[in-house]
Amino acid sequence: MMAKKSAGTPPRIVVGAIDDNMVYPLLVWAWSLHHTSETDCRFVIGHLAGTLSDHNRSTLGQLLDFMGIEHEFRALPFDNRFITQGHISPTTFAKFVLADMIPTEHVWIDVDAVASAGWDSIFSAIEKPAPGIELIVAERGVVSTASSRMATSPSDLAFNAGVLGWPAGPRRAWSETLDSMAQVQTQEQHLFNDLYAGAVSKVPESFNTLTYRIDTLKELPQLPHILHFAGAHKPWQLPKRFRKCCYSHGCPWSLWFSAETNMQASLPPHLRASLLHPLQRAALRSGQGGWAPEQRGLGLLSVLQKVGPFGWLLVIAAKPFRALIPRGTHPLHYS
Repeated sequence: MMAKKSAGTPPRIVVGAIDDNMVYPLLVWAWSLHHTSETDCRFVIGHLAGTLSDHNRSTLGQLLDFMGIEHEFRALPFDNRFITQGHISPTTFAKFVLADMIPTEHVWIDVDAVASAGWDSIFSAIEKPAPGIELIVAERGVVSTASSRMATSPSDLAFNAGVLGWPAGPRRAWSETLDSMAQVQTQEQHLFNDLYAGAVSKVPESFNTLTYRIDTLKELPQLPHILHFAGAHKPWQLPKRFRKCCYSHGCPWSLWFSAETNMQASLPPHLRASLLHPLQRAALRSGQGGWAPEQRGLGLLSVLQKVGPFGWLLVIAAKPFRALIPRGTHPLHYS
């Protein structure tokens, strides 16, 4: 672990939110952010009422304490307007509630992400924003000229809300805007773009590199500052026996697997056996697969889990079609 440079100064605040499906990923997220930061950070972890069990919260607390990661949990009120949309849970709306609760500068980072050295340089933009700037977001490359209300796909929006740098100050009244919105795909993404598109400052895309965009990038940094595994299927849902495909061919998921390995190594065997491994097994089975276009990757991972070692037959059979599988969204591309 690198030496911190913030001795005697308050830790910077990193915010995220989880439910019972995201307990294990949170540990990898927090470990990677903590161990690649040059400054001390305090993690504020939100959860909507009824979505995180007392057992999981207690287990997380024990593991984060052992790893020396300063943290606090915040229970948030559940709102019936916080809807489930496909694989996206109501927890994604927690970023609005937490931003209201924390008026000081902080950064929200979706928990389905992993970080590398340099990610915390985003705080320089958060702490000293230009006049009129209320939110720091990552660039997103070429987007549609349609307004956020007219956009039909999340990819058409001006920015992705997976990484949000909040300067100190009041937040915009999101509740009233949510009441007036028609229901659209990825409601909270549209809501953020409606509220803040005209008051954002952008940092490079490496601070929120979406894996489904990797094939469209001219150059992919070997280690993005923040790699965001957006989409229905996630690295922790891939059975361990197939991960060698990722490592052999430089799959973007390898960054998550490497952070996971280092996080596990930081814990003694008795904690890995009693606390960590049950969470890991539960994460492998998280998510609901299907065969809609946005769910096919998760459906394929579910098949690989169920057939065990016979999944290698599927991997081999997929080899002739690997060019059709987007590079950032599934490791079978590299089989």
